[in-house]
Amino acid sequence: MAKLALYQKYRSSTFEEMVGQEYIVKSIKNAVREGKVGHAYLFCGPRGTGKTSMARLLAKAVNCEHPDIAPCGKCENCIAALNGTHPDIVEINAANETHVDDIRELIQSAVLAPMQGLHKVYIIDEVHQLSSAASSALLKTLEEPPENVIFILATTDPQKLLPTIISRCQRFDFTKVRLDQIRDHLLWIAQQENIKMDSRAAELIALMADGGMRDALSIMDQCASYTSDDITEEAIDRIYGLATTQEKVDLLKNVIQKDLRKILERIRQYEQQGIDLQRFTDGMIDILKDAVIYGNTKDVSLMKVLDEQQAGELCGMCTSGTMMRMCEKLITAKEKFRIATSAASAFEVTMIAMAVEEQVVVQQVVQQVVQAPAPKNSTSASMQSSEVKTTSDVSTIEAKPKANPNVIQPLSIDMIVSLLVLCNKAEKAKAEQAWQQMKNMYAVKTRKYVSMLMTGKVAASGPDCVVVACPEQAFANAINEPKMNEDLYFFAKNDLQMDKMLYAITENDMAKATARFRDLYRAKALPKGYDIQRYVRVEVVEPTPEEKVIALFGAENVEIV
Repeated sequence: MAKLALYQKYRSSTFEEMVGQEYIVKSIKNAVREGKVGHAYLFCGPRGTGKTSMARLLAKAVNCEHPDIAPCGKCENCIAALNGTHPDIVEINAANETHVDDIRELIQSAVLAPMQGLHKVYIIDEVHQLSSAASSALLKTLEEPPENVIFILATTDPQKLLPTIISRCQRFDFTKVRLDQIRDHLLWIAQQENIKMDSRAAELIALMADGGMRDALSIMDQCASYTSDDITEEAIDRIYGLATTQEKVDLLKNVIQKDLRKILERIRQYEQQGIDLQRFTDGMIDILKDAVIYGNTKDVSLMKVLDEQQAGELCGMCTSGTMMRMCEKLITAKEKFRIATSAASAFEVTMIAMAVEEQVVVQQVVQQVVQAPAPKNSTSASMQSSEVKTTSDVSTIEAKPKANPNVIQPLSIDMIVSLLVLCNKAEKAKAEQAWQQMKNMYAVKTRKYVSMLMTGKVAASGPDCVVVACPEQAFANAINEPKMNEDLYFFAKNDLQMDKMLYAITENDMAKATARFRDLYRAKALPKGYDIQRYVRVEVVEPTPEEKVIALFGAENVEIV
């Protein structure tokens, strides 16, 4: 006799054995115990989530001779139902028996009294595939059901059913089984079958099953045959053309480093190995998502596929904003893989675009903002401005002619720490209010400054300064560029009523400075606060005509009449 497949051998035989679908199990179990079973049920949901198993359990339970513990599994009706020989439990696959004659035959037999049990139960699987005439015939029976007859309809596509059929059934929507539930169930079955399998392998199978318990058991069955009951993560990768998590992380590192040679070499190697690039892409999305979560929470328990070291490496190489943009690009690219002549070529294009596009986008945005025409002076059309320094120590950002933002030196971590010493939560809240205020400023003369500042967010603020955290160094450089920084200061002072110097840094540098600040705070070794020096503009007053004449000819030679 052929070996029984795992999904058949371990099909749930009691309500307690059902994995997932807790609210459905409880609802139907209570209905059986209290004698409140309806005449028609509709089970909807993805494949492999337990619809047919629940239908068989319900059919067995309503005919059990011990309703208080139904299904008992020991009475004559339960045993017949388990063996598939119960005369009052009829299963129909609507994918094969779609014609109206099949349904009419069912209706004619439904009017007959049960032969052995208390109810006649008809389980119609894939009910959405019934023809229009067959659906109409079934509807008539559901409207006026015979006594002691229960219909259980199962479908993966309920929107194709007649609304009148749906309205006459108790509808239960089955959801995908949680990953941890599938993993734990697989490990339990492995123990029963003397199959060697660790938690990582079980979790990988659960990920591949995508919420379907039957698919998970089928995958496990195949892997057990291939590995002689010693299932490892590496074996699963070989069987299904998958790549390890570390290989995906390494490719992402090459993308972040813009190493096109390595990227192309890796992808061609994956193609030769027959790796499924669709699943590979899904894995990269999960990895980037884990890295973003870890970068913002530092909570390892929230991650699905990465370990702490891998997440830390990715977070140290790029910002959360960059990783989220990469995620979005991968999600968009997945749709193109299906229609592409060569999935590998489409994947190569996607990886190359991710490698070079971030830099191009940042440079273009910064160039557009920096090169936008400066607004006219808001105080007076005739007023000119000149820059002077204060008499005390000069700030790091000085008033100089406009320079290329790419050569601006980033602020050191020590300087950022000395700025943080001056900051507090109350001042940060005020600065954040100013940022919110900027969203409603549409005037042409201020649009350039608003666009520039909105590339970052308020990381910290004190009475004399605001620390702006940007996703990329290029944005920070543009804000710190001397002439732009001075213009931004006066914009903030005059239009936002915020008389504070602006210092831009990257999100990564902010995280490093914050960590150092905490260490120094605990050690009671915080440095002295940074010496903030504001910009000063001196109004140059235009001389009167009389003053010009006196200056030209001398006061002794001029008589003003």
